[in-house]
Amino acid sequence: GSMHMYLTKNRFFGGNGIVGAQVPVGAGLAWANSYINGDKAPKAVSVSLYGDGAANQGQIFEAMNMAALLKCPAIFVIENNQFGMGTSKKRASYDTEFYKRVG
Repeated sequence: GSMHMYLTKNRFFGGNGIVGAQVPVGAGLAWANSYINGDKAPKAVSVSLYGDGAANQGQIFEAMNMAALLKCPAIFVIENNQFGMGTSKKRASYDTEFYKRVG
């Protein structure tokens, strides 16, 4: 799967076998990128993708909060395909408009 796609020389750090675990890794890479960028416009940005099945996990909120607090160059992308691990988003989440969760 995607967890095996990993190439550090191209700064591609792959996925993760645990649902949503790539988001905190992406936030950490964004923090590292802030040192690469310095005070200039971002040269390096971290992009983290996760699905709606991971949207209710605390680690997602914590990673986004830390990235925002530290002003890290991070982009978080949610793929909402209406189901997480076979469960409808309406059965798993009170608020199903996931994009509204991040300010």
